[in-house]
Amino acid sequence: MLQHKSTIGIPFSPYKELITMRVIHILLVFILHNLKTTQANCQERCEQTKGRTTDTGLTNRALVGHSFKNFTVNKPFDCHRLCFVEKCRCQAYQMKGKHSCELLDEDRLAARDDFVEEQGYEYYDMSREYKKAAHNACANQPCSNRCCEENPCSNGATCTELCHHAKQKFNCTCPHGFFGKFCEKRILSCKQLQLQAEKPKRSTVDTLYDPASKSFYETFCDFTSENGFVWTLLESFSVANNNHFKAQPFYKDYPVNQNSFKWNKFRLSLRIMNSTLSHSSHFRATCNFNTDGLVKTDYLRGKTTELNILLLNSRQCETLEYINIRGHEAYNVSVWMVQEKSVHIHTDSHNGGSYCQFKSALNGSKGGGGEDNFGLYVTINRKHRCSSEDSSTTQWWFGEQ
Repeated sequence: MLQHKSTIGIPFSPYKELITMRVIHILLVFILHNLKTTQANCQERCEQTKGRTTDTGLTNRALVGHSFKNFTVNKPFDCHRLCFVEKCRCQAYQMKGKHSCELLDEDRLAARDDFVEEQGYEYYDMSREYKKAAHNACANQPCSNRCCEENPCSNGATCTELCHHAKQKFNCTCPHGFFGKFCEKRILSCKQLQLQAEKPKRSTVDTLYDPASKSFYETFCDFTSENGFVWTLLESFSVANNNHFKAQPFYKDYPVNQNSFKWNKFRLSLRIMNSTLSHSSHFRATCNFNTDGLVKTDYLRGKTTELNILLLNSRQCETLEYINIRGHEAYNVSVWMVQEKSVHIHTDSHNGGSYCQFKSALNGSKGGGGEDNFGLYVTINRKHRCSSEDSSTTQWWFGEQ
């Protein structure tokens, strides 16, 4: 049986055949001969829904993960009628062997990726339609098909009844953190949030789900600043709050305000960052994203396959795709990257030119201990956008394509 959400079964045996058919008869008693019509509960009942008996089965094919009720029947037509009775939810049905009937909450067109080859199964599309009455008695009346009375939506979603199409009798409006036809699925990543959106997603603070802790958290999902990328914010802090972050490398677990997002003081837990890294191809650091959006003056970006910022524990030259510090830029060059115990990840634009290929930012840099960019900020250059004012902010992100 394929990943059923719930099961209602009647064991089959020749001895119980009469009992089985009696149960089916009780379920179908209100249906007219040969499934002619049953009325949808629209006001004044001017619409009808019709179940057809001409559906064609597809052999050795099944829709995985969408069965919500199971029955034992004598023939596929009995399964068809049981689906017809489930007027609010049943979109299709399938048989396993000769007697096992599964009712499905989606059909193969709505869930193409779940329609697979499966030996021993036979899949059937379910035909439903509304038949307009000959009069206009309720043309302007609201729908009342009572499908929302069955509470089909999960996780506190709002149910709205629909009467435009016989196979779509309700809609679930999901709360933050959930998606799916019944709001039964939890959003695990910014990328998943983008994929399930019906229209282009606006970059904003979103609620995601951490399956390890079985809890929700907040972060900023950036869908628009770089074409082809979805960026998940790992950390954001202001110069004024630097003391909370300067001694915290990314390989330390140091969650801050992940249930109450703040641009000037925020960081995800190490577990969530590692989970985000697992499906990310790039990392980046930005300045003042909360006020300026993406500005590529004072910005860096690299590949996660070339540098794992969650593991770096040294001072060394690392190749970045792009770096810009105070207007000095370079592509695909080695950059002095530092992250150690009690030292936040950063680059030193004053001393780094002595070791790595990126040397141009030496011009105008601060000496002393060396100018800190994108973190640490023991030595600050006010000409760098991340440290120009105490309210200036630094962000680190993971991105996927």
